[in-house]
Amino acid sequence: MTSQQQQQQPASPPRPSHRRVPFPICEDDSLAPFNPAQLPSDHFLAQRPVTPPRPDSVIDPVWVDGARPDTSSLAAADYDVSVHTGFLPPEEPVQSLRGAGCGWDALEDRLEEVEREAAVPGGAVGRLSERWMRSVRELPHASVEPLTTLPLLRRAHVVLAHLTHFYMHGTFPSQTVVPASLAVPLVEVSDRLGLPPILTYADTVLWVWRLTDQARGLRADNVEITTTFTQTPSERAFFLLSLFCELHGPAILRLMSATLDEVFFADRTALTRIARYLESIARLVDELTALMAGATRGGFGPDQRERIVPEVFYWEIRPWFNGGKWTYEGVGPNGEGKEMEWGGPSAGQSSLVHALDLFLGVDHMPRAHGHPHGHGKGARVAADKVEKAAFPGTFHDEHDKDTAAAVRAAAAADSSSSAAASAAAKASASLHKAPSDATFMQRMSHYMPGHHRAFLSHLESLHSPNPAAPHAAPVLPSLRKLARRHPHELGPAYDAAVGAMRRFRDAHMRLATVFIVQQARREPARGSVHWAEWEARRVAKERAEEERRRLGEGAAEREREKVVGTGGTDLVSFLKRCRDRTVEALLGDDSDAQAQAQA
Repeated sequence: MTSQQQQQQPASPPRPSHRRVPFPICEDDSLAPFNPAQLPSDHFLAQRPVTPPRPDSVIDPVWVDGARPDTSSLAAADYDVSVHTGFLPPEEPVQSLRGAGCGWDALEDRLEEVEREAAVPGGAVGRLSERWMRSVRELPHASVEPLTTLPLLRRAHVVLAHLTHFYMHGTFPSQTVVPASLAVPLVEVSDRLGLPPILTYADTVLWVWRLTDQARGLRADNVEITTTFTQTPSERAFFLLSLFCELHGPAILRLMSATLDEVFFADRTALTRIARYLESIARLVDELTALMAGATRGGFGPDQRERIVPEVFYWEIRPWFNGGKWTYEGVGPNGEGKEMEWGGPSAGQSSLVHALDLFLGVDHMPRAHGHPHGHGKGARVAADKVEKAAFPGTFHDEHDKDTAAAVRAAAAADSSSSAAASAAAKASASLHKAPSDATFMQRMSHYMPGHHRAFLSHLESLHSPNPAAPHAAPVLPSLRKLARRHPHELGPAYDAAVGAMRRFRDAHMRLATVFIVQQARREPARGSVHWAEWEARRVAKERAEEERRRLGEGAAEREREKVVGTGGTDLVSFLKRCRDRTVEALLGDDSDAQAQAQA
């Protein structure tokens, strides 16, 4: 190339010192660790009172839309995401509400009492004393007025959600009515946090840890779980497994942020950097996989000292997590009860896993009946069609006016129909987990703290035209689209990251098989409250098998017994579907896809 030709080459746009892609975390590691408590009260990042109560409540079926936090700015505080702790709180969670008054001391007392009572060999599911159950029903309604910050509200939700599950599963069969002493404050606190009034992943992992040594900071060998149902090492290890995974969040989020910065430029230098970032993300996801593989085999964590005993987890710990269709006393508009249906906590509620899926373009949208789930050319073509719908505008020229107009028209149609939909939803007597056609991963997003849902919504919106914009504006191409445009530069690194997610989900399937599927087929202890029910199912199954043999039915005609996860889904089918959706995102060496990307 001659010097004249080199001079005619367009120069790459200079990389600005400030962010061009609005990613709501700051990744300057040269700064001192962020501590909101050290900031003056008038600083824009200071710990602030939460939004006052909204007129729409969690008992309204459209509460998810009304419980969105203010995201008018892109400060990390708007999304409750920290560069140093990821989706974990930036400071150690509040350990107690004693001294807050207004009924919270009594609630902390009941929690402390039941933790002692439930810490018995063989587990206490279905065996709590009537004295404790009655003491909960007789509690005065706690007021949420003193809870003026997010850390206080988080602790309140932890206390109320654990007490609710202790109460509901303290008898066998389980209770079906949440007493007003728990239901009313739980619904009010949930409304302020944008959470459902049920035990969630946040209550069992994100908000229930403390540092062993304050001087050493948040690290795997310096953290412990503070609130559990059984006080057993297995339960603490189970929650530590998820917490250790969350500790990888800051590094993953920084790499995602840096990648999106380079996607904005997409020149040769940027493509080289993106490939390197994707390879780093793949290595971090493989570390998550190694944690789960260690838990499945036996030991994991620092010095491999954490262990989860499968039968203890399944029969003594897991039953406390179950949700259900419960009546919440006193939460209706006129003080009447309200029936709601929620699932319990699940690792599927981790915002970190959802963020990785969104970033890599792994699609979990509902599919039409008969949609392919395998890995191959047909599945990839189908996935590409879904990606076009999921990220409108990114498979066309970024200034495609037709696409932007279609997006604005769709938004207008949604707006015009929202009033009728809201009225129909309010008429419903039951509040369900999510629309019936939603996938499990979509339903799980409703169990995340409202700030984290807003973060994921922002991350997804980066690749979609703004319906409110008067003219078509440039749209940031999705990472998957960019990899398809530049298969040689990005294809292997992109597939490495997606392949790491596939291995992660394979490890999750193996973990669930050992701790849930296999245990469901084994007899519980004879003295357990579960034994009579398990024995009745066993006898019924044997009779059904005998009837099939008498009728000459083959094994292929037998119906598979479903194992339901704590999130309320057929566990095996869910995990396989998530794995298959991940495999669909792989680019491979499909020449047709590459040709489409270059067209």
